[in-house]
Amino acid sequence: MVMTTTIDGRRIRLRPATLADRRMIHDWSYASDVAPLLHLSDAPTRPLDDWCDDWEAHYFTDDDPESGRMFVVLDGDTPVGAIAYNDIDERRRVELDIWLNAEANCGRGLGTDAIEALVGHLEAELGVRTFMMQPSARNPRAVRAYEKVGFARVPATPDEIAADWGGVDHADSVLMIREVGGPR
Repeated sequence: MVMTTTIDGRRIRLRPATLADRRMIHDWSYASDVAPLLHLSDAPTRPLDDWCDDWEAHYFTDDDPESGRMFVVLDGDTPVGAIAYNDIDERRRVELDIWLNAEANCGRGLGTDAIEALVGHLEAELGVRTFMMQPSARNPRAVRAYEKVGFARVPATPDEIAADWGGVDHADSVLMIREVGGPR
């Protein structure tokens, strides 16, 4: 399955990110006016080279769709954020990450539309059935946004999240799950 085509949402489009997009997406994550909401002092800044250790080349190419992919969220032709899925496990589960590039783009439904579009695509094209997100409890706006698109909070400690999902993003991560479709 090649992911080079765009994915249409109701309002947004998801364009597969390229290696040339790495710096722009990194900067949204660490140098934008929304960056403090993303990291909440867990990692206030991170050099591009270190960031690329986590966001490896396959996120920006079509080399291995099962291992994860990054997309640029477009409002018209304007980039407004990034959304990615991580490696899809044998149970057809995946973690999603999203961030917008500016406070001015928050609260406009762009992020929720991007999540809906990517969930629908991953379900239809790669058979993913379970989606996970783990915002910080210190970011209630993100928690509410994910609830709007069908994610439910699941009680879990950071140790339980790490054991079940292979990692934890924040010391106060809120485990949020969305199940789709039926058994295949």
